Amino acid sequence: MIDVLRAFLSGRGKRVRPLFCHIGWRAVTDAPLDVRLIDVGVGLELLHGHALVHDDLVDRSLMRRGRPAVHVACADLHGANAWSGVSAAVFLGDLAALWAEEQFQCLYEPGVPPAARAHLGAMRAELLNGQLLDLVKPSQLFGTVPEAFAVIHAKTVAYTVLGPLLIGAAMAGADPDVSDALAGYARPLGEAFQLQDDLEDVAADPDCSGCGEDLKEGKHTVVVALAGEAATARQRAVMARLLGRPGMCGGELAELRSTIAATGAVERVRAMIAARRRAALERAAGGPFTERGRALLIAMTDLALPGVADWPEVAA
Repeated sequence: MIDVLRAFLSGRGKRVRPLFCHIGWRAVTDAPLDVRLIDVGVGLELLHGHALVHDDLVDRSLMRRGRPAVHVACADLHGANAWSGVSAAVFLGDLAALWAEEQFQCLYEPGVPPAARAHLGAMRAELLNGQLLDLVKPSQLFGTVPEAFAVIHAKTVAYTVLGPLLIGAAMAGADPDVSDALAGYARPLGEAFQLQDDLEDVAADPDCSGCGEDLKEGKHTVVVALAGEAATARQRAVMARLLGRPGMCGGELAELRSTIAATGAVERVRAMIAARRRAALERAAGGPFTERGRALLIAMTDLALPGVADWPEVAA
């Protein structure tokens, strides 16, 4: 089962959290990197692994990044015993969290600014807040845009971009103006990062392994909320019939995707992503950062949003 966790943690993730932590340091100083940034980066990846393992349990997801979720892989080790797989995944997720905490112990060493620990605590609290918000029954059938953004701000902005940036910056002794500028960069980029992830789920790209999982789980993302707002009566009926159906066949998934696209929601989300990318780049260019840090923030914007720079509405 440890091999299952090892394979899961070494999978296809972008490793953006350790990168943002590194860039947070570089935004403040050109001094040699504190080796403890490596420990913190490993801790961030382990914490993320913990969150994903448990997230797949909560969502009853069978796949993650095109491969079996941890609880599914563990069940196979027990002769397709689903409950044993779930039980093992709970413990493996806890183990990843425990290992993460061991890595974060370096933040309690002499010479590390207390702000770094404070930012870590705030980031972890926001992650759990976002997980709980995901469970709240939406006020409308397909959720609302403000409700979807509330989850994005907790689970993605604070946990994926802002928290790691601020931890790295704090370790370098960041002034408040630098921290505020990093927050101004993190918010639009974090929103765009999650919006693109949600958009990929409704894409009809046959090469997008794992796409459609959010639709099968019935997640109330921004694109789903926008589609619900703009849908005709017939389109709403299709969405109500298919959204959240775990056993959706390929034809039904294609019908749901085409229905969502026909409402104009996909184009609206693409425009949101493009606008937030521009805002992040402007804030990176205008912030009180080191020149190297500024260059890294700009480069990271497109690394976090692969392919967006080539969209016609962006390149125009």
